[in-house]
Formats: sequence, structure tokens, C-alpha cells
Amino acid sequence: MSRQFIDDNGHIASRVFQPSLSQAISNPASSTQTAAFGATTTVIRVATTGDHVHIEIGANPTASVSSMMVPGGVMEYFAVKPGWKLAAIKGSGAGSPVVSITEMV
Repeated sequence: MSRQFIDDNGHIASRVFQPSLSQAISNPASSTQTAAFGATTTVIRVATTGDHVHIEIGANPTASVSSMMVPGGVMEYFAVKPGWKLAAIKGSGAGSPVVSITEMV
């Protein structure tokens, strides 16, 4: 469940999410999908280790080297719909990246 953060002055500072389920895609030589996101998931956190990857997000995504690139060692947040998936593929010439996907609720 998402929560609001109240600062010391009683102002809403930002929306805060709690980490939920996590999935990992290791060294995706071809487009590889996650399982469908949960019924309450509207934000995911994507973190990469190793070299860059390319990702697509949607109901039945297929990633290609033309898809959005996420550099290695980077963490990003994306808005999603429940039931969507993430697909990832490593960049051309990339070593052995790992993509960690955490559902935020």
C-alpha cells in the first residue's frame, strides 16, 4: 500500500511506497519477461548490475536493442498497470547484466 510522508511541518512531502515482490532477470540474451505484476502494483523499481540492458513494459512486452536503454548500475522507477510485465534484453556486446525488478505498493 502506498503511503504519504508528512514532514515535520505537517506538509505532504511525497508519495512513499513499500517494496513488495521482487524478480530478477539474469543475462537476458533474448527478450525475457517477468511474471505479471500484482493486482495492487502501480510502480516498479528497476535496478541493473553489470552492463546496460534494454527494456519494454506492457501487457505482453518484447524487448529489443531498439527499446529504452537502462545503463548498468542505475536504478529507475516506472509507472505500470496491474498485470503488466517487463521484458529485458542485454545490449549488444554487453557482458552479463542482471535486472532486478521490485513491485512497489
